This record gives sequence, C-alpha cells and structure tokens, in this order.
Amino acid sequence: MSQLKWIKNEIETVNNFKNLSDIYGEIASIRMMKIRESVLKNRDYIFSITQIFYEALASFLRKTTKISLNKKFLKKNRITFLSHNGKMVFVLISANTGFYGDVVTKTFNKFVNELKTSDAEVTIIGKIGKKIFSENFPKRPFTFFELPDYGSDKNKLLAIINHLVQYDEVRVYYSAYDTVINQRPLMSNLTAGTTLIQKAEKSKEEFIFEPSVEEILMFFEKEVFGSFFDQTIKENQLSKLSGRIMAMDRASLSIKNRIKEINFDYLKIRHREMNKKQLSLLQSLVYH
Repeated sequence: MSQLKWIKNEIETVNNFKNLSDIYGEIASIRMMKIRESVLKNRDYIFSITQIFYEALASFLRKTTKISLNKKFLKKNRITFLSHNGKMVFVLISANTGFYGDVVTKTFNKFVNELKTSDAEVTIIGKIGKKIFSENFPKRPFTFFELPDYGSDKNKLLAIINHLVQYDEVRVYYSAYDTVINQRPLMSNLTAGTTLIQKAEKSKEEFIFEPSVEEILMFFEKEVFGSFFDQTIKENQLSKLSGRIMAMDRASLSIKNRIKEINFDYLKIRHREMNKKQLSLLQSLVYH
C-alpha cells in the first residue's frame, strides 16, 4: 500500500472515531438532562414520604413507653422497625461499561482507601467495579449486583435494597454530580433509622394505625431507605454521564488535533509525489 493511500485510510478511520465520540457525547447529554429532571422529582417524593414517616413515628412515640421502646425498637441510639444482622457493609456503585473518564476510578479509590482498615462485608454494583475489586482483592468475598448504567430496573433495585436494609450500617460509595465539568466521589451512610428520634420529636400530628403501627412504620422505614438509595443511584448515573460528556469532549479534541497532523502529512506526501512527477517529466523532456 502506498503511503498516500495509507494516510487516506487513516484519515477515514480517525474521522469515524470522531463521529463516534460526538454521538456518545450527544447521547450522554440527552440522558443527563432526563436524569436531572428525575433527580429533582425524586427529591420532592423523598421529602414528602420522609415527613409522613417522621409524623407517624412521633405519634407512635407519644403512645409508647420507654421500656417497651428499648426492648423492641431502640438499637444503638437509633429507632428501627426492621430486623438487622449486626454487621456493616461497604457498597461500591460503579458501572457496567467504560467511557466515563476517571469518575469510576476515583470512586473506587475512595472506597478502597477506607475499606482497607475495615473488616466489613462488601457489596459491588456494576461489572467494572466487580472486575477491579476482584483484581485488587482476589481473596476477599463480596456480593455482586448488576444495575443498568442508565434508566432503572425495579426488580434488580428491589433485590439490592432487600439485601442492604438488613445491615446495621450501610456505607455507600458513589460519584456525585456538582457540575458538568466536576464530579466527586462521596460516601453516604444510608443506615435505616439513623436520626429518627430527633426528627420525630418535632411533629405533633396524631394517627390511627391499621393494621398495626409496627407494620406501617416498618413499611415506611424500608420505603425511606429504598428512596434514598434510589436517589443515590440516580446521582451516580448523573455523575457518570457528565464524566462521559467530558471524556468525549477530550477525545474529540484529541481526534481533531490528530486529523490536523494527518492532513499535514498528507499534503507533504502529495507535494513530494507531485514534485517527483514533475522531475520525471522534465527528465523525459531533456532526454528527448
């Protein structure tokens, strides 16, 4: 293959990569806008259901003696109506695919740095996280779940919530969205019942509970925990998509620079070949 033909093929290949990165960036941008709307709506839902829960809990507390409360529902200065296993779990929310820049790596690094000093159980969400964790901790057991990088799967999400809500302490490591150009790894303690007493004392509403107060408050506590976890998943999706937009912008800029270099090389080779043809023509004229 001639050098000129090789460069033409290279230009075509690089242009295809540029088109691909532009498409990935546009898709990520559209999805990010949708998730931002979902995050805002979910915040309103979480606020409403949390308020109902705290008001119902306050009504329950005013009718419950401290002795029965301590025996049944008070654990480590937390009120909880759910059964717990007395353990702590570290949860890493990662991704199933790549092209998210360094968002996933930064979150993993924060997760690992704090996990090194703990014997807590581990739960990994996302294929990328599973791969990296297995490479770094080949002998450490963990529970794996898969969730889509975009959108939701209610059955899979419910399975994760049912798994996590049994723990005494749940530390979730994920990437949070600040701006399109800035995402940061965070840890949130989503332990069910963490601050119920203080918040419950503020409400003065009275409720009639049916079928039983324990069943209703158990439902609400799990619902609140699940809502906060679902919000964390959406925040992580938003951050990853922002990371992808930035990664695709950087890739597009690198590709543009590469196209300039190739075009310059193409022009040099073309001029060189044209010069050779002109010299050849002149030589043939001289000899004739």
